[in-house]
Formats: sequence, structure tokens, C-alpha cells
Amino acid sequence: MCKKTMIANSGDIQITQCNNCKMINVWKPGLLLSFSFSQFYEFTKVAKQLNFDKFFEYSPDGNRVVILSTPFPDICLKFTSAELHDFVHAIDEAMYMHKVYELVHN
Repeated sequence: MCKKTMIANSGDIQITQCNNCKMINVWKPGLLLSFSFSQFYEFTKVAKQLNFDKFFEYSPDGNRVVILSTPFPDICLKFTSAELHDFVHAIDEAMYMHKVYELVHN
């Protein structure tokens, strides 16, 4: 049984990890993404390079959004500028806390 530890919380995004199964979960309303620790490292590299002003497009409702691919080709995430800011803040916090937990538990 997984014991999830909250490692980041920003806006409507929470990130948890389980040291037993070595998984990180990104919780976003209506969506849960699960990554191995190494997959999460790779995903964060891509997410942090997403420049809203350079890559925005208009969604069907007319809002400016950016699209972030996931490791699953048919599933993408969309973010407004504020949501992207919260997301990047959450993954920065999660990476920091993940490293802290790694030092403590290893």
C-alpha cells in the first residue's frame, strides 16, 4: 500500500511521492499523472522550458493557453499563463523536496 507524501502544493496542483513504489503523482483537477522518479525528472525538464509568450495558442473558448505533451502521446495538458506559473512552481518545489526526502531516506 502506498503512503503518499505531499512534496508540492501550488494553486490547484498537488504533487505527491511514494518512497515504497518510487512513484511521483501530479494531481491536477480531473487528471492524475504518475511517473517513476526518472520519468518525473525528464518531464520537469520539458515543462520548465515551456515559454508561455512564445508558444501560446488560442483554445476554442478564446483563452490563451499553452499545450504540454506528456509521456502518453494522446494526452496533453493545457495551461493558462497563471496555471503554468503554478505548475512550474509546484514542480520546482517537488524536485527540491524529492531531493530532501532522498537524502533523509537513503
